[in-house]
Amino acid sequence: MLIFLLGYMGSGKTVIGQKLAEALHCRFLDMDEMIEISTGFSISDYFEKFGEAAFRKKEREILLNHLLDKDTVIATGGGTPCFEDNMELMNRHGITVFLDTPIETIMERLKGKIEHRPLLNNIPHEQLPEFIREHLRARRVYYDRAKIKFAGEEEDLEVLVKALVTLAGDPF
Repeated sequence: MLIFLLGYMGSGKTVIGQKLAEALHCRFLDMDEMIEISTGFSISDYFEKFGEAAFRKKEREILLNHLLDKDTVIATGGGTPCFEDNMELMNRHGITVFLDTPIETIMERLKGKIEHRPLLNNIPHEQLPEFIREHLRARRVYYDRAKIKFAGEEEDLEVLVKALVTLAGDPF
């Protein structure tokens, strides 16, 4: 089974992904980490040096390289589903899970980490809540195409595991 976790930055993709992979006895991959390893740059530095278009190209390359993986949980970047036909590819090759995290939780998790988020680090602090709200609204069009919607703060991880097993038809 190949599982893609989707959601806005700070939605919990990495933390939930690691727990989910452990529960399913799968491998866990984080796309941002894979990009950093393959480029030798942090996400922020890569964005700054080469721009968003180059980042999205590298992100897609990483995605394409993992579409045939088995027994893997992949935490995608927040924008991964929103470019080219990435969302369609993920839906075709695996099970997509949208971590629908409340904006207040996202804001709390991002506190003190904005400088590491290239899409946010130039937004004045007082404008961040509105920017994130609008950015999330625009991305939700893609996130809502996921096969499973998971309210990470309200639901137990076992609920997600059961939904995945039911959808995949695989008792593990």
